[in-house]
Amino acid sequence: MSRDIVLALDVGGTFIKTCVLEDGLPLQGSDMEFPALADLDRETILDHFMSIFQAQYNLYQHRYRDAVTDCRYHIGMAFPGPFDYRQGVCLIRGLGKFEAIYGLNLGQALRARWHAGSSREAGTLPDMDIRFENDARLFALGVSAEFPRKRFMALTLGTGLGSAFIDNSRIMESGPGIPPNGWLYDQPYLDGRADDWFSRRGILKLAREAGIGEAGLPGANMDVKELAHEAREGNAAARGVFAEFGARLGELLQPYVDGYRPDFIMLGGQISRSHDLFGPALLNRLHRSSSPALTVRTAEHVLAYTFRGIARMFSEG
Repeated sequence: MSRDIVLALDVGGTFIKTCVLEDGLPLQGSDMEFPALADLDRETILDHFMSIFQAQYNLYQHRYRDAVTDCRYHIGMAFPGPFDYRQGVCLIRGLGKFEAIYGLNLGQALRARWHAGSSREAGTLPDMDIRFENDARLFALGVSAEFPRKRFMALTLGTGLGSAFIDNSRIMESGPGIPPNGWLYDQPYLDGRADDWFSRRGILKLAREAGIGEAGLPGANMDVKELAHEAREGNAAARGVFAEFGARLGELLQPYVDGYRPDFIMLGGQISRSHDLFGPALLNRLHRSSSPALTVRTAEHVLAYTFRGIARMFSEG
């Protein structure tokens, strides 16, 4: 019996979270977390990735593998951008993370390490194909496993704005209502880009403009979580910030929703946990011209969807 084994990595600037999937399903107890070491030199970063692959592979071999001898191994990495995902080239610069591997074809560099046996971490690894993709797209692919015949938009709201457009389990990069590559983050909005407004820094900017720090909140240490707590406790200014955020998000999305006509919108990321505060204003803005049947859903376990999306990269060919 043959099995597809995927070593999945969700790469962040601070932590790398991992999981092993067997035939598309995450194996219970296979989740691990490692420091990213994203600010270190190239050799350290590459060795670190190899050690993570080895740890995942060893875990599967020792804890899960039975009498199966025919396993196909893959490595899938959700990697932050900018990144040339098709070629596997890291293009991150000026962000304080992974700058040491700027311009490097990461897939080739990692494969070369175990082919040449030059890394102490590559000794027992079999050959594996490596694929890279944007985390928001992988989150959306994971969601599509539950809604395989649906047409939807997926947004991740956190340190930045991620987006993907899915139709019948396929990532859509062009067409009516779809921005280039399906990416909303660099679309113009007000005096900047959408990413400047629909992210952690965007919602905190709205809070500062509303003078919330002056109203007694811990200004320098305030974050979205504290702002949401104040709103739920009845702070009118804080509630107004979330209402404004939702209305503006609806304003941004309106032309894409009208053109793409999704069955629903799926939200993930830290800010989506405050959907109860900004969701009504978002829907109110969208329903002005969109179908009143349009719904907005939230995902509780974004990482689990991301891991499933990584596995689907290989099952889809």
